[in-house]
Amino acid sequence: MTTATRKPPTVRSPVGTTSKASGSSGGEESEDQKYKKIDLALLRRMGRSLWPFRNRYATGLAVSVAMTLLDYTGPMFIQHIINYASGKTGIPPTKSHIAAVVGVWALVALCALILDRFRILIFTGAGERVQFATRRAMFQQLQRLSMSFYDKNKLGRIISRCTSDVNAMREVNVWGINHIVIWSLQIIISAGFLVYTDWRLFLSVIWLGPVLFIANRIYLTRSANMWQEVREGFTRVSTNLAENITGIRVVTAFNRQDTNVGKFNSLQVDNTANNMHAARVNGIYQPMLQLIGFAGKVTVLAYGAYLVVQGRIRLGDVVASLLYLDLFMGPIIAFGNFYNQLMQSMAGAERVYALLDQKPEVEDVADAKPLPPISGHVKFEDVVFGYNADRPVLHGVSFECKPGQTIALVGATGSGKSSIISLIARFYQPQQGRVLVDGHDIRHVTGESLHKQMGLVLQVNYLFTGTVLENIRYARPEATLEQVIEAAKSLGTHDAIASLQDGYNTEVGERGANMSLGQRQLICFTRAFLANPGIFMLDEATSAVDTNTEAIIQTSLEKLLAGRTTFIVAHRLSTIMKADQILVIDAGKIIERGNHNELIAQSGKYAHLYEQFSSHHA
Repeated sequence: MTTATRKPPTVRSPVGTTSKASGSSGGEESEDQKYKKIDLALLRRMGRSLWPFRNRYATGLAVSVAMTLLDYTGPMFIQHIINYASGKTGIPPTKSHIAAVVGVWALVALCALILDRFRILIFTGAGERVQFATRRAMFQQLQRLSMSFYDKNKLGRIISRCTSDVNAMREVNVWGINHIVIWSLQIIISAGFLVYTDWRLFLSVIWLGPVLFIANRIYLTRSANMWQEVREGFTRVSTNLAENITGIRVVTAFNRQDTNVGKFNSLQVDNTANNMHAARVNGIYQPMLQLIGFAGKVTVLAYGAYLVVQGRIRLGDVVASLLYLDLFMGPIIAFGNFYNQLMQSMAGAERVYALLDQKPEVEDVADAKPLPPISGHVKFEDVVFGYNADRPVLHGVSFECKPGQTIALVGATGSGKSSIISLIARFYQPQQGRVLVDGHDIRHVTGESLHKQMGLVLQVNYLFTGTVLENIRYARPEATLEQVIEAAKSLGTHDAIASLQDGYNTEVGERGANMSLGQRQLICFTRAFLANPGIFMLDEATSAVDTNTEAIIQTSLEKLLAGRTTFIVAHRLSTIMKADQILVIDAGKIIERGNHNELIAQSGKYAHLYEQFSSHHA
């Protein structure tokens, strides 16, 4: 089934949440709630996404623990070599002994390097699998969501969820468990070795604990909303960029380049300001941690030197204590950086999960049954519908289309013609009334069974990057080239397609850029015809087609519509004059109905439209 998104309503709502306007960002609304410091529920959900790969993470942790324990032998070797070489061990030093110790140390270091390689591969593999699963879940969710979701959310925001927000989660998904477990273990082991090596040196730096606690508390308070603002600023830049690329022809046609550059730069200024704010906060916090660590080193060296001079401690013990202090402070400083990564990851995860939690407004009910092969009997019963429930577009619409009939919908732009088409296709659900197909309320049948038996060609149809053949086979991927050619010949589009540069193997380009409007429509007509739908809908499908191409389409319409229920929306009355029934829509209501001759005899709205059409084409 060929589909395209309707023009969106004016009201826009955010993905998942709503919030206040956000300063000077071009008037857009910030879609995210103010961020909390640490959301435990969100962290648990992020943790659940890792659970399917728990065996990989467990293996990686085992390797990391082994590597960490090997790393801790380094200060021990240094301590032994210094004390041994200075004669403080009571054993006369020899070159062979020192060489043997260095050799064992090198072997241990080599083992640690090998384990580090495996650690990187294991954790990266596990994390990338989580990323893959998240992207897959998001893409599947985007396929499930109703048209109303795309009406209310900007393209740039949706793309940002699937790209930058998912990427923001990567560092935590790959290394989060390793960092938390291993760094915590390092802090505990380092403190233990400090006590074991010399308890006096340990007590000399115990004041670092409360100082680091206070520094962390101050930083956590300052950075509570920081990363959410950074993510939102980037999203606005992405949204503006996507809109300008998508609408570049309109931008160029109305000479809006300079204006749009100005707006984009304004968003960039806000985005840069957010990032600079984060940099300023980090620029205080990280050097402060380094300063605290440096003060600890000075304390150990000064006090250790005093004890060495007093003969109360060996030099090797002081050096080892200094190295253990480094191993103690390293994870604490690293935790500060990791907290930034965690904040970014949580900001992205909150938005990703908000999208994943979106409930489609149109989805199969629990007891939905497959729709059997249809004859094409369509009935509207007092249908009331609006893209926003409080602003109906259709008001009590009722009509019946018998199998094989052609129904034409006529009316001014915005009168509700395309809304009727969208309801038949079940892109939306009516707020009141029923839409029946062969007596089945389409709310109670599976969407797949319904859509497989419908074809839709729109005014602006979408072609996917690939060849003409691939686009025609989109609804029936299993169709052979012979079947495609046969369908095109039956429809009368084969000669036009065959005359393209490479015939059916012609590349259509991104969004069909290599094709003219008429060529795109012929491809879309052939695509819909190949699907052999029981109900066929043409939504202003010839309004953008040149006269020659329209002539090709008109000559094949009789074959296309034979024995098939058809709904036609068209501004050109020449395309609907042979319809079995014409419904004249005005402000969401059917004001006239009948065939062409009957409506002309009524001298009403349709007759007036036809008179205008005839005089214009005289």
